[in-house]
Amino acid sequence: MICEGTRFLLWLGISVVLLDSAGCQYYEDYRVKKATADLNEEKAALLHAYRLCLEKYQDQPPKAKEVCAVYTQQLRELEVTHR
Repeated sequence: MICEGTRFLLWLGISVVLLDSAGCQYYEDYRVKKATADLNEEKAALLHAYRLCLEKYQDQPPKAKEVCAVYTQQLRELEVTHR
């Protein structure tokens, strides 16, 4: 026969384990969402810089292709490494 105090401690222990595992899942979800948001911000900044570069060299298409290629390469690398 389990006394009342032991039953309470058992219930408390199970509750702590369940809440802790739920907290771990919440933290993991947060980390994934944060990483995704950071990646999207980085992509947006690169796209903005790329557009500014294209505007700067809009009258010189060969030069624009040469100078602005850095941004397209970085965007490709982000896509490949974060899939």
